[in-house]
Amino acid sequence: MGQITTTKAAQLLKITPIRVRQLIAAGQLKSQKVGRDHLLEEADVLKFDRESRRPNGRPRKTFTK
Repeated sequence: MGQITTTKAAQLLKITPIRVRQLIAAGQLKSQKVGRDHLLEEADVLKFDRESRRPNGRPRKTFTK
């Protein structure tokens, strides 16, 4: 495993690259800034996916009239 881009991290987490950058800014994901890009350790991204996210995903929306 090595370093990956925010785009690759987004694909692994099934979220958008913008959301990955928000998680970085919030301190939930560690990254290294190289030029204008963020590089993340793939192991850290996979650990975040296992430990920090709800196993059932997002709650379902309930519609009321």
